[in-house]
Amino acid sequence: MHPTKKLKGSKSKLLYGKKIVVAVSSSIAAIETPRLMRELIRHGAEVYCIATEETKKIIGECSLEFGCGNKVFYNITGSIEHVMLYDICDAMVIYPATANTISKISLNIADNIVNTTSTMFFEKKPIFIVPAMHQNMLDTISNHLTNLKNKKNVYIVSPKMEEEKAKVPSIEEVVLEVIKKLNGNEKKNKDGNNNYKNTYKNTNKKVLILSGGTTEFIDKVRVISNLSSGKTGYLLAEAFCRDGFDVEVIYGSGIEPPYYIKSHKVLTAKEMLNNALKYGKDADIIISCAAISDFIPEKQIEGKIKSDKDIVIKLKRNPKVLSELRKAFPNKIIVGFKAEYGLNKDELLNISTKKLKEYNLDYIVANDLSKHYFGDDSNEVILIGKNTLKEFKGKKSEIVEKIKDELVNNL
Repeated sequence: MHPTKKLKGSKSKLLYGKKIVVAVSSSIAAIETPRLMRELIRHGAEVYCIATEETKKIIGECSLEFGCGNKVFYNITGSIEHVMLYDICDAMVIYPATANTISKISLNIADNIVNTTSTMFFEKKPIFIVPAMHQNMLDTISNHLTNLKNKKNVYIVSPKMEEEKAKVPSIEEVVLEVIKKLNGNEKKNKDGNNNYKNTYKNTNKKVLILSGGTTEFIDKVRVISNLSSGKTGYLLAEAFCRDGFDVEVIYGSGIEPPYYIKSHKVLTAKEMLNNALKYGKDADIIISCAAISDFIPEKQIEGKIKSDKDIVIKLKRNPKVLSELRKAFPNKIIVGFKAEYGLNKDELLNISTKKLKEYNLDYIVANDLSKHYFGDDSNEVILIGKNTLKEFKGKKSEIVEKIKDELVNNL
């Protein structure tokens, strides 16, 4: 097995079962194609590669083979590669696409392996075209781009305009476009009800994760917040996505969720709660590892408070998000997190167990911030369930895998 195959599904199963042919034409951006192919593989795709003869002056065959883990095709032979690839592949990505390639595809000219293979896919299976050229050339072929945009199953991934050049967008932008379109097509083709299905065992299970910290306004400038990094939510989203779950994240401050996971940015605790009530309706599991503000100013001052004297700010308690979620969703699996500071193990267990019962949670994850503060890459946690008591210590990435496994095994 080619070593590249070991990457398959290492990030997600969003392209699990998909076969994609990546076509390379002779732009200098071809040097980025191996990265693109490997990212597609990390999301579960099987990738094949075809390239024009001219690309050999820019990127070697070994580099492209390294990227996809399969033999690279430069010409059509008696094996009729263009037909074979159409028969086995679900989509075609032309990355990078030169002015010459785009113009010929628009005019249905088939004079090399890339153009000929595109005529097989054209308006029948998805083709993603990623332009790369000088601004003047892009302007010159604008009529061809307009023509292609109006065709069924043809998607132009907008280039990044810099230094009078149409440069390929980031690898993540291209892969995300492929994920969205292929999953969207499968939703329509499989059941007509926007329910994404494939053969991976957890695809029909949805996990909603609340992540990061929330922010409450004192006036129009100043806020009350916390130092939550959002790392735990990020890692949980990755872990469940790798396991084939449909993952959605609501996040406040801290790092953004992975680019390939659907997410919603919020600011305040109220916004987080409202979004959780909205998107939690479709979730099988709701995990709240967000650092949600316990207190908010009793009233928000309009404008900006002057700084020429001392002030007293009166705070009031915020509604408890976990409590509201359990009221709204009595039958869903709900997992909470409880962070305390400077407690011994028995005290931490006692407080967390009370919260588990008070909010009728399925699990609660307890930790002491005096040992590992916000943003640390390591942690020590206690996972408490109605019939579970387990301690995990080590890197956060390892801990969230164990938490995920515990939840999955008890679904």
